[in-house]
Amino acid sequence: MQFLSRQIEVAAGASQAYFETILLNRLRDVMIERVSLETGMEKEIVKRELADGRLGPALVRDPVLYSLLYDSRPLKGSARIEMLRETTVRIEAWKA
Repeated sequence: MQFLSRQIEVAAGASQAYFETILLNRLRDVMIERVSLETGMEKEIVKRELADGRLGPALVRDPVLYSLLYDSRPLKGSARIEMLRETTVRIEAWKA
């Protein structure tokens, strides 16, 4: 947890590539795991469906959460921290 907290601190000033590659991909992985556990679908199938712009939103059924995870936006500083917070809260609340 301490490592993840440090990554979030770094995210505020990191490059867009770091933000997307490291942090956003970790959140996507958490969501993939969550969907897999809740639905019983295999992780690779979930990963493919979530990445698909047609299938992903239907699977998640939360357009804001899907947008946070899969619509790339060049955020900086506190906006990134807020985005990570909101995404985490929505992933925790998500139910199949």
